[in-house]
Amino acid sequence: MSPARSFTRWRATTSTTRVDVTVELRVIATAGHVDHGKSSLIMRLTGMDPDRWAEEKRRGLTIDLGYAWCTLPSGRQIGFVDVPGHERFVGNMLAGVGPVRLVLFVVAADEGWKPQSEEHLQILDVLGVAGGVVALTKRDLVDEETLALATE
Repeated sequence: MSPARSFTRWRATTSTTRVDVTVELRVIATAGHVDHGKSSLIMRLTGMDPDRWAEEKRRGLTIDLGYAWCTLPSGRQIGFVDVPGHERFVGNMLAGVGPVRLVLFVVAADEGWKPQSEEHLQILDVLGVAGGVVALTKRDLVDEETLALATE
């Protein structure tokens, strides 16, 4: 068996997870305004913290691309690329969403649509990313009336 063929049987491991690269992996990128909960949502979905750098943890702000994955009950594997929401890191956001076709667009219920939400949507339009889902985060921080407005 050639090295390229044997590579398809390789399994990536960390101390707590294992990814079988012989199974098709669907990759989804996050998008949305800074501090709307993109990284927190990925952490809740996967159990993995996508913020890798000490500076990100110190500032509570995603600076570079973060990665996480999970295996669904069906056996399908989902990979997430967590992108920064801050306008100063739009270059990193572009690098994260450029190669993907699906997006998890995060909007915080307590703040609604913000400037980086709009910028991220425009970038996704230019790149032709048309598939995805909107996740409304921080719902517990608003009353029913505000929640109704946020869902419109």
